[in-house]
Amino acid sequence: MIVLTSTGDYMLLSTYYQLLFTIEEGLCYLVEADQDFAKTEGERIFHDLIYAFFQIDSSHALLLSIMKTSCAESSIRSFDRVFRDFDSLIDCSFPSGEFQNYLQNRFLPLYRSWMDAIHQCMKPFVIH
Repeated sequence: MIVLTSTGDYMLLSTYYQLLFTIEEGLCYLVEADQDFAKTEGERIFHDLIYAFFQIDSSHALLLSIMKTSCAESSIRSFDRVFRDFDSLIDCSFPSGEFQNYLQNRFLPLYRSWMDAIHQCMKPFVIH
């Protein structure tokens, strides 16, 4: 059984765990916005996602100090690839066919795979 040392640790892990779902929702909104002109918040959501990715990246050192497992270390190290691919997504002009193609066919599957892996590592810490 894994025991967290403080409520703050649990709150950080729980917030991070949920934030990853929120990011996925934002990415899916960007996919849908290309097909549904009623979805007009794409630009704002895209900028929010940029900020969220930097927040995630900056929290990893603290997460590793809480979750001292090889699974967590491996998943957090693999975020570097996700972050690089997100940077490539940013390089595509938004909105564009190139952006949508890269988002749907490369980035979103990569992000979901990484998110599933880190969530598996986090479950013992956040789900009792």
